[in-house]
Amino acid sequence: MLKRGVYAASLSVLNKDLTLNVEATISHAENLIKNGLHGCFFFGSTGMSQLISKNEKMELISKISTHKQKKHFYLGTGCNLSLIHISEPTRLLSIADGGVGVKK
Repeated sequence: MLKRGVYAASLSVLNKDLTLNVEATISHAENLIKNGLHGCFFFGSTGMSQLISKNEKMELISKISTHKQKKHFYLGTGCNLSLIHISEPTRLLSIADGGVGVKK
């Protein structure tokens, strides 16, 4: 549960090859908290969630789960439907089968 305070949607720091720089992303959020924020959200629209791969997200989540500031870190739930369609076709079909307007 969020406590009353000031929270930010943190950005995702990218390497030159456009992969997620996990350490720099965490460091940026940590600096925001050190400078007065009560917490940071990763992987929202500001953090380009829809452009970050599942493996990169899992790596960041793994690192923040043991971080000293972990109680101040939160995760967004953004995703890219096209990426889901390519990487998880079974899941997409089960959603479509649930009646979201996709005809078989």
